[in-house]
Amino acid sequence: MSQTQVTVSGPTITDASITLLRTGEVKTQHWGSSRRFRTAAVKTPHTDPVRLTVTGFVGDEQGNPKYHGGTEKAVCCYPAEHYDEWRAEGLQLPDGAFFENLTIRGATEDRVFLGDVYRVGGAVVQVTQPRTPCATISKKWSNPDLPKLMMSTNRCGYYLRVLDEGDVEVGDRFEFVSRLPDAVSCAFVSRIMNVERGDLAAMRELLEAPEFPERWRKQLLRRLGKSA
Repeated sequence: MSQTQVTVSGPTITDASITLLRTGEVKTQHWGSSRRFRTAAVKTPHTDPVRLTVTGFVGDEQGNPKYHGGTEKAVCCYPAEHYDEWRAEGLQLPDGAFFENLTIRGATEDRVFLGDVYRVGGAVVQVTQPRTPCATISKKWSNPDLPKLMMSTNRCGYYLRVLDEGDVEVGDRFEFVSRLPDAVSCAFVSRIMNVERGDLAAMRELLEAPEFPERWRKQLLRRLGKSA
């Protein structure tokens, strides 16, 4: 995979930083009317540096490793700006409400592209895909519509893989390093995958995009096959 610096298209990150860093251990939870289940969604904030490895932050766990964690989803990120937007619309959610590892101000999905490389603290990371909200969010906040709202407003967050391990802490810059040619933004990917599912031209563009997840590529091919 080439990480050569290129002349980039689209907006880039110029002044982003970590406002919250959180990790969580797997525990049994019982929220609202849901059955008891094991999850690491409830996470503890850290002010001291935490080591970031290729499988995520030291001390961070996943209750369902089939869908969460792994090298391609080593770090879950969420833009701090979205919390401002939710609250302005009357949905009072605390910072870290979406179980992210890093809350970042200045790095919204429209400015973060698949394959983008960033330096954060002593680590180097790469954007892999937008987040797809799961039912755990609904259970925690007793709001069955919340995952759909996240997708319809394009406020889902995104995942990172770790290229170089290192220590990360609150206040570290999320510094842009490079972008691949013909890359697409997380906002564009999320919109086509979750909302504008019938946009054939956009689906074909995604199929040609670098770093587009193979699992999603198969989904688009099935959609295009049904539209033929």
